[in-house]
Amino acid sequence: MANSMRKFNYAALFLLGGLMAFRPAAPRGPARVHPCDVFGVIHISKDPYLAQFRVFVETEADYRADVIVFKENNQLYADRQGIWFVTDKRGFATYTVAYVTDRSQADFIVYFTEKENFAGCNRR
Repeated sequence: MANSMRKFNYAALFLLGGLMAFRPAAPRGPARVHPCDVFGVIHISKDPYLAQFRVFVETEADYRADVIVFKENNQLYADRQGIWFVTDKRGFATYTVAYVTDRSQADFIVYFTEKENFAGCNRR
């Protein structure tokens, strides 16, 4: 009886070890997106905890900003770095950002320009 019980324990241990070897890997969190890759359809959230990114808006000098942003009026043309089409519909947005007033709380800094040619990434 004791021999058969040992065989059973070894078989169960072998089976359990085999199942654990083939278990799927733990899912990883989403990869962090670089600020220069945030373009396209953007939703501006009032709550920074619901937004994917917290953004500080630089008003004086564009060289301090990570991204120089041009607000596009047509969604189809917001297809490269620094070109944002702002929508009020969260479901249609590619990214959600919230404006913060403190620079230290921001994920990155943007400067809004009036000229499309100046839009782009300052840091890479």
